[in-house]
Amino acid sequence: MNEEPHGGRNLMVLGLCSIIIALATSLVSLYIYHKSGDIYLDCSLPDADCPSARSDSDENKSGNDFVFSDNGEINEKTLDEYLKELKDSSEKLQKIDSPFSDDALSDESLGI
Repeated sequence: MNEEPHGGRNLMVLGLCSIIIALATSLVSLYIYHKSGDIYLDCSLPDADCPSARSDSDENKSGNDFVFSDNGEINEKTLDEYLKELKDSSEKLQKIDSPFSDDALSDESLGI
């Protein structure tokens, strides 16, 4: 009646099962990520076209970006500036004919 405990073996089986489950779920998620096309929208990939488009847009900025000062005061002049910029942005958005079409994500409509 001298049975040895099988804790080490059970721990090894548990470890192997958890590694197999982690690998399987990772492979399934990568397959879905690739098949859905989201991989082509990922800007963190080193060979994606997005970083070059991003650098081009940084160089070609026309100075239309409106930024408030972090420590500026709020007065009538700043509110008027804000409302003007908000109106300009709103007009650009209103010009988009079909916001859910493929053209809404074109380089021209995104400004890059």
